[in-house]
Order: sequence, then C-alpha cells, then structure tokens
Amino acid sequence: MTIATRVWRNVARGRARTLGVAVAVGIALSAFLILSQINTGIGASVASAEAALQDVITVQSAGASTFSFNTHMNGSAASKVATAPYVTSVQRILIEAPGANFSGGMPSGGSPPSGSANFTLYQGIDTDTSAGIGLFGGFGGESSFTITAGRDLDAADENSQVALVGSSYASDHSLVPGSPISVNGTTFQVVGLYSTGSMFGGGAIIMPYPAAQAAFAASGPNLLYVLVGAASDLSAAVQDLRTILGSSYDVTAPSEDAGGGFASALGSVLSSTQFEADAALAVGAAIMVVVMALVSAQRTREIGVMKAIGFGNSRVLAQLLSEGILLSAFGLPIGLLATVWIGPSVAQIVASSATPSGGPGGFRGGGFFTARLLGRVSFAITPEVLVLGIAVAVGFGILGSLYPIMKALRSRPAEALRHE
Repeated sequence: MTIATRVWRNVARGRARTLGVAVAVGIALSAFLILSQINTGIGASVASAEAALQDVITVQSAGASTFSFNTHMNGSAASKVATAPYVTSVQRILIEAPGANFSGGMPSGGSPPSGSANFTLYQGIDTDTSAGIGLFGGFGGESSFTITAGRDLDAADENSQVALVGSSYASDHSLVPGSPISVNGTTFQVVGLYSTGSMFGGGAIIMPYPAAQAAFAASGPNLLYVLVGAASDLSAAVQDLRTILGSSYDVTAPSEDAGGGFASALGSVLSSTQFEADAALAVGAAIMVVVMALVSAQRTREIGVMKAIGFGNSRVLAQLLSEGILLSAFGLPIGLLATVWIGPSVAQIVASSATPSGGPGGFRGGGFFTARLLGRVSFAITPEVLVLGIAVAVGFGILGSLYPIMKALRSRPAEALRHE
C-alpha cells in the first residue's frame, strides 16, 4: 500500500474528526486572513494619509476647539498667515451650527452631545485656494467626498451665493441642483449635492467662505488650514507663524494635532489586529498539534508494525506529515469562504472599538477615520489571499505534525507492538 493510499484511508476513516479539525482550522485561518487584511489595508492608507498630512498646519484662536462655533478669528489673521515665509496656500474654514452647542469640544467617542442632533451644519471654505483642504474634503485626495448631482464648487464661485448640500439634507428638504435655499436669512442657490463618510457631512451645507461669512456676519474664520511648500519647512513655518500671530492664536503642527491623534488611534488598531492575527496563528497551530498528537497516540501500535516490517523513519515521517497537511488543507476552503463572508462585519467591529482622537477640523476623529479606512479593505479571494491561505494551512499541518513525528521516530518497534 502506497503512502498516499495510507494517508487518504487514515484521514477518511475518521470523518467526524476530520470535519471537526477542518472547521477549527478554517476558523483560525479565517481569523488570521481577516485580521491580516485589515492590518495591511489600514497600514497602506495610514501611510498615504500621513504623507499628505505632514505639511499641513492648523491655526485657531487660542484655547478654541473646532466646535467652539462662537469663537471666530480676526479677519486679518488669514492675510498675515498667507504672507508668512514657507506658506504656499491658506484655507479659511467657517463653521456655524445654529442651535448646536459644542463649546466644550467634541465629546469622547466622536458623537455630538445628547440633544444636539437636530441642527444643520454650515461650512464656508475658500474655493479659489490651491490648498484643496476642506472640512469634509480630504488631504491630497484622501476622502470619500463625492458629488452625486450637479457640480462641485470652483474658483469662479468664490464671491457667489451658491452652495453644495449634503445628500441626507437634500433628501429631507426635497432639494436638487438649482433649488434656492435660505442660509440665516440669505438666499443661496444649490449647485450640487454630495455624499461623504462623515457622520455630519450628509447633513451639512458648504458655501464659499466670503458668502458664508456675510450670511452669518462672522468676524473671521474658525480655523485656518495652512499648506507649506515642503515637509522640511514645517518646523520653521510653525515657529514663524507663532511669532507673527502671537499668543492670541494656537499654531499646531501635524505631530501635535492630526499626526499625533491620527497615529495614536490608528496605531492602536494596527497593533491590536497584528496581535490578534498572531494569536489566530498560534491557536490554529495548537489545534493541529493536539489533533496530530492524539492521532499518533491512537496509532502507536500501527507505527510499530510499520517499523517492524521495514518501514524506515523517512516513510513514517512522510505519512504523518502528509496526514497533518491534508487534515489542515480541508480547513482552507472554510477559511477562505468565512473571510469573504464575515470579513466586512469584523472590520466594522474593529472600527467601532477604535479609540477616537482629534484630527484637523475635529470631524476627522480617530474612530471615524479608522472606520472609513476599514470600510475600504477588500475581503475578496485574490491570488495573494489564496497563496497566503495555502501557506498558512500547510504551515498548520507541518507544525501540528512535528511533535508526533519526533515521538514516532524515537519509538522502538518492540515497545510500540506491546502498546494496547
């Protein structure tokens, strides 16, 4: 009887055992693949986002938070910042939310305070700046902001009373491109509808900064996003701005604001998913060690007979190793299907457990931004995932077979034949 025949016969005769092993290995394999994909996806997105954030400086009134809607900067601050050394572009941001009170800042968890949900958020941005930074837009193109109808705001709109309206607000108020909309008593024309992953974005109205400032009679913006020419100029630019603006304003570098909070929140997710992926590997290997140890213990006499009739250690090794790999391989399809089926749900659970922290504009808190990144992770069975799954399954089989193999190779035929 060939080794292949023996292996198949031994695996097939314990069908309940084989099914149990396949399910257990499949679950461990799926956990590893899911967490590995989450880890890889976040890591790539984090690297891209951090690279885009590294040359953006935030300027606000001293002690203010983004949600201190009544705290406006002096209108001349933006002009001073724009003429500062190293500065290439300035984005003025005006945020108004009549009826809302976030004077204490955004609560832990990234959700608005109780009782403050029924409000409309208005945002004024510079449409003629090259910074390309908006509270609901992105840094360097990183955003889920999408125009769903009409058009986006552009440089020609800077002094016009036009607006972009979030999809949920538009749906609630039956608005379409071309519809008039009243903003604090001033009539604007809707030129486009948009959707965004932000928890507030779908209900917000975005206007050119000058028109928004006039509508709300604001003395100046709530904050400025300042773009410098190169990351190497960042430190010098921050020092110059602090000197120019004085103690009345907080000038925050990415490492102190977006970079720190962003890296902290995402870093915790990355380390957690990596640890859990490693734990899944350890569990899968442990399952195979236990199973193969039981298999070899139950067949001690059979192994003794094989060695007594002339089977060398190499043939015994090949049989036990092949059985371990075959048993583990039965868990591969289960693991792959489970990865595709429950991967997105696991990603959402991981996102909801992420520790939120502030980011530029406050809306880009760690928990929310993490959720958006996780939402982009693909759980399809790609060639890379298939190869990784096969490698892990084979690895489980090999690791699980090592102990019984070493035990079998050390056994003496006479002792094995006396085993009941």
